[in-house]
Amino acid sequence: MTASPDRHTPRLLGQPRSRYQIDCAGAQLHVHTKSLATVLRIRGEIDAANAGLVAEGIRHFSRLKAPVILDLGGLDFLGGAGLQALLVCNVEHRRSQTYCGVVDGSALRRITQVVPDHGLPIVDSVNDALGYIETVIRAHRRFVYGPARQQEPQRKTAARIEDRKSTRLNS
Repeated sequence: MTASPDRHTPRLLGQPRSRYQIDCAGAQLHVHTKSLATVLRIRGEIDAANAGLVAEGIRHFSRLKAPVILDLGGLDFLGGAGLQALLVCNVEHRRSQTYCGVVDGSALRRITQVVPDHGLPIVDSVNDALGYIETVIRAHRRFVYGPARQQEPQRKTAARIEDRKSTRLNS
């Protein structure tokens, strides 16, 4: 597994530039950082020969304890060992309570037709995954901070206090 700065090739035109790419012996992980998550676009093929390298590349970014989105839309082939590596990474994310969304692609669809009860959190696009993360963050903030705000006493502003004083004096 080697990491290098990503060079924008004609094949990736229209795709956002990644900070760098990780070569995993037949699969490439293009790393994109978003405000809410790290997006790993995986291209090439994942089979028994490189599934361990791809899983280690995913784990490298999972250690950050931030949401990870795996974009498998550009994957040409996903073998059984590749699916197993994705399932293990998914279990690790669940244990660490870190969101990991998997963007569907043709290679993933082919293998999930054979294994329908896989348990991967599949989404249609990176934007859908980012929207889900944003919704979860908002709900968490409302849950944590909402009750605290409700218990705070109402504070009277200085203007309202002065109005009350002048009303009492004039009466």
